[in-house]
Amino acid sequence: MRIIATEEHMMTAEVGQAWQALGLEESDPGVAYQQVGDIGPRLLDLSERRIADMDAARIDVQVLSLTTPALHDLGPDSVDMARRVNDAMAAAITRHPGRFEAMATLPMACLEAATQKLERCIFDRKFSGAMLCGRVGARNLDHLGFAPIFDLAGRRRVPLLLHPRVAPDGYATLGSMASGIAWK
Repeated sequence: MRIIATEEHMMTAEVGQAWQALGLEESDPGVAYQQVGDIGPRLLDLSERRIADMDAARIDVQVLSLTTPALHDLGPDSVDMARRVNDAMAAAITRHPGRFEAMATLPMACLEAATQKLERCIFDRKFSGAMLCGRVGARNLDHLGFAPIFDLAGRRRVPLLLHPRVAPDGYATLGSMASGIAWK
């Protein structure tokens, strides 16, 4: 029996620097958590240490994905960065055949580019799907503006992993936003 770990996060130094430049660690505990102990270096490693950890845990395949909050808050800079993140995962797949698969990283703040990246990663890179993190800025993924990504994924029968994300300051629950009440 093969063991496949389906939510195996990674990141690049460039992404970490972009998050730090925005100060995301102050508003998103997930970003701050990635700086604790050796978590950051482990997320950066797409080679020998990760393979050794997989072997020790008897994991045959990891499905890689950029850790939360992905590129969802990086605006237009996320377009080229998404390409580089996806290229890093593709390179790991090439270096270690049969050990890695990947969920595409999409520049969700730039929807047209996001749909193009999804097509490229699925058809050219043979990625397993894409991972989206709970919201883009203050907009949750159920915002109608994101419908093109979900429509494309549905038409192409591509899985989307919806990863939770900490709510932005000032929002208590989705229910309170829907009723027009935002409270701190």
